[in-house]
Order: sequence, then structure tokens, then C-alpha cells
Amino acid sequence: MTDEQWRAPVAARTGALDLFGSGEGGSVPAPSFEARAAIWRDQQAGLISFAEAQRRSAAVGAAPTQSLNDGKSGKGVARPPVARPRHQRPVPNDSRQYAQPMATTAARDDRLTPNAKAFLQVLRARCGKGRETTITKGTAGNIMARSTRTIRRYLIDLVRFGYIELSIYRSPRGLHLGLMVKLTEKVMPFFEEAKGLARWLAETPAALFEPFKGVQASGKQGVTLLSSRNQVSKNHSLQVLNGQGDVRRARFRPPD
Repeated sequence: MTDEQWRAPVAARTGALDLFGSGEGGSVPAPSFEARAAIWRDQQAGLISFAEAQRRSAAVGAAPTQSLNDGKSGKGVARPPVARPRHQRPVPNDSRQYAQPMATTAARDDRLTPNAKAFLQVLRARCGKGRETTITKGTAGNIMARSTRTIRRYLIDLVRFGYIELSIYRSPRGLHLGLMVKLTEKVMPFFEEAKGLARWLAETPAALFEPFKGVQASGKQGVTLLSSRNQVSKNHSLQVLNGQGDVRRARFRPPD
């Protein structure tokens, strides 16, 4: 202990060697000495462990560490990343990935966060024409620019409210390779389900649902006639016979 930590003369230091007493001889110890004494009193009372008391005692009077906001942290000192404004974040990479038709139920669900809804759209795009896809939390974090803990919260919310079903994807030897994500009926469009399509057809008025309205029925069964818009009404052969067409283009010899 250096002389700067005492405000009393050298002759009076011997009276303040009692760490847990009030001190004798009229000496006034430095604030760092009083702080260490309070720490060891707590350790003697059983409030903190011996290792914790040593750590706190060593920290008293130490040089203050450099601020984390100055961007110049010391070697070995962890510094949290500086939050970047939204308009200054990097532009996402170009991609040809697109999402198949999906219901807007999740988009209108206030129980989900906006990023969880966006993550559900990404899962729908990964499923393609099916309903299942395999993914890891690390891969999803790179896609969404979020941590794995945040992806875990998204997955928990989507499972809790019935939008996806999760299972562990294993290798033939039983090793865990990732997560198997299966979309539920709440995500798929109504026409993907036979019951939903039949219900829509039953609710649609007959006047609005006439897919074969432009087709003209012929007298023979199984034969349909094209409408006048798709069929040429002019017959070149009849025009040649009537003397209105070009005889040289006809393949038969005109009558005498």
C-alpha cells in the first residue's frame, strides 16, 4: 500500500491496521482503504465468496477502463457492435427466390412481429411447391441478418400460433443436421386444399363462375365448336369456285 493512499502521517498508520475496526490513533484512511474494508466485512459476514471479495478488492483503486463508445477498446476487451441506423444498413443481395401463393392470415396477425411475418414468407419461398423445408438457425440468421436467439424466438412464435410445425432433421446415423419445417393449413392458400376449393366453388354464384361460357356446343357428343373469334369464316375454295378468288392458287382445274 503506497503512501498516497493515506492522509495521516507515518507515525499514525499503525493505529489503523484493524481492517474491520473503526481505527485508532486519529488516523483518517483513504477512501480506497475504506472500500476494501467494506468488501472484506461482507465476505466475513458470508454475503459474498472469497473469490468475489478478491475480485472486488483488486478493482478498487484500479485505473478506469477505456470507454466502450470511443471505438478503441483495449486488447482482449469485448466491445458490443455499434447500432447502425436503418437507412445505412447494407442492401440485400440480388436473388431469384420468390414465394408461392400464401394466405394473408399471418400478415394480419398482431401477435406476430413484423420480422416473424417476413421470416414466414422466406420459409414459404424455401418450400417451393411443397410444404416442407430443412434449415438451421445459423442459416436463417444469415438470411434475415439476425442472431440465432432472435431466429429461435421467431420459430417459437410461429409454432405457438399454429403456422409451422418443427421437427429435428437427422442423418441416417442419428446426427442432428438441422430443423424440418412444415407449413400448416393456415399458411397455404385456400385452393391448395380440396375442401377449401370445394367450399369456394359452392359459395360462388353460378353467374360468376362460367368457365365454358364461350364454347359453343355442337350436335355431336364430345365435340365442341370454336367461337367466331377463334375461327376464320372465309373459305378460299368456295371463293375460287364462285370466280371471286385467284385461280392460280387453286389446286384443281377450273371448269370450262
